[in-house]
Amino acid sequence: MKHPSRRQFFKTAGLASTGALALGAGCSNAKSSPHTEAFVQAWNQPVLRRGLFSDPIVIESIDLLKRDDQYFVRARSKDGTIGMALTNRQLMNSLYPMFLIRIAPFFIGKDARDLDTLVQGVFTVNLNYKWQGAPFWMCVAWLEFAILDLMGKRIGQPVGALLGDRFRDKTSIYYANGDRKSPPENVVEQLKALIAQSGARAVKFKLGARMRYTEASNARDLAIIPLVREELGDHTTLYVDSNSSFDAPTAIRMGRELQKYGYDFFEEPVRFDDYEGTKVVADSLDIPIAGGEQESSQYRFQWLIEKDAVQIPQPDLLFFGGLIRSIRVARMAKLMGKKVVPHMSGFGLGILYVLHYASVVTNSNEFQEFKGDKDGIPYIVVDTGKPLESINGEIGIPKAPGLGVEFDPDYLSAAKVVQR
Repeated sequence: MKHPSRRQFFKTAGLASTGALALGAGCSNAKSSPHTEAFVQAWNQPVLRRGLFSDPIVIESIDLLKRDDQYFVRARSKDGTIGMALTNRQLMNSLYPMFLIRIAPFFIGKDARDLDTLVQGVFTVNLNYKWQGAPFWMCVAWLEFAILDLMGKRIGQPVGALLGDRFRDKTSIYYANGDRKSPPENVVEQLKALIAQSGARAVKFKLGARMRYTEASNARDLAIIPLVREELGDHTTLYVDSNSSFDAPTAIRMGRELQKYGYDFFEEPVRFDDYEGTKVVADSLDIPIAGGEQESSQYRFQWLIEKDAVQIPQPDLLFFGGLIRSIRVARMAKLMGKKVVPHMSGFGLGILYVLHYASVVTNSNEFQEFKGDKDGIPYIVVDTGKPLESINGEIGIPKAPGLGVEFDPDYLSAAKVVQR
C-alpha cells in the first residue's frame, strides 16, 4: 500500500487556505504569528445559528437525574420544552458536585439562543477559569448537549442543523479496540470479530503500556504492527493509539515501523502535554500524527495546529467542552488544510454526539471513532425505532429533532434528581 508523503499531503491540502491565512498578515503585534488574526476570526465567528429562533428560549430549570449508575442532564425551558442528554457514568460519578455548583446555576434564566457566549461566559464567572481542564469542560459539554436537544425539539430540527449546513446523512466508522495486554494474535482475532460485526473498513488498536513502555510492551508492539497489516490486508485502514506511552526516540522508532506497513495515523505518540516532543516526532515521520484528546485550551490547540505538531487534531467532544468549541477547533484546522477526527468515549452515547458533529463539519475525517454501545440503557433512534448500529461500516446520522433519540419513559420515571 502506497501512502503519500505526510508533508506533501498537507502542503497540497493547505494551498486552498492561503487567502484565509493572509488575513493575519497585517497584525500589529510583532510577536504574533502571521496566522493569529485568522485563527482568532475562526474561533470568534458564531457557531449556533441564532437566526433560526425568533423568540427567546429561557432556560427555566436544569436537573441532574440518576437511575442506578446512570446520569442524565435535563434542561427545561419556560414553555415546557425538555432536552435530555446521557452522560458518561464513569465520569459524572466524580464530577456531579462541579456540575451542580459551578455549571448549571449560570445557565438558569438565560436565553438559550446565546449559547455561543454562554459556553464561554461560564468559564470566567465566579473564578471558574481556575478550574480549567477536562473535568470542568466535561460538565459544560453535557449541559450543552441537553440545551441543544431542547432547542432542536423547539423548532423541529436536528442538532447538526443548529450548528451548520448538513452535508452527510451517514458516516463511516473505525472500530476502536482497547486491548493492550493480550498477545498480538488475540488482538487480531478481536479486530476481525469487530469488523465482521460492524462491517467497518477501518480499525484502531493500542501500542505501548499506557503512559509508559517496557521491553515487553515494545516487543509486543513490534510484533503486532506487521501482523495486523498482514492479517487484515491492504484494503483495511489502520490507526494506532499509544496513549502517551513513548518518549520521542521510541515513538520515532515505532512510527517508522508504522510507515513501513502503511498505517494511516499514529495517535498520541508521546506524553499528551509534551508539545515540543510531539512536534519532534511529527517532524521526523511521514505518518500523520493525531492528537488533542486531552486538550482543553483553544490556544494550545492553535499551537498544535499551526506548528504542524499534529496533522490530525482530535478534540474530544467532552473534554474540550462540547460541540460548539470543538467546531471552532475544526475551523482552525481547516485554515491549515487539516482534517479533524473527534475523539469520544464509548460511554454516554458518545457516538451520537460525534455523528451530529460529523454531519456539519466539512473537514471531519471519513471514518469516525466507534467503540460500540456500552451503556446498556433502553433508547431508540427516532428515525429507525432502533438503537444506533453500524451497517456495512456506516452509521446513519439522526434527522429527528434535537439529538434524535428517545429514552424509555418507564426507565426514566424511576430516575431521581441529584441534590447538591
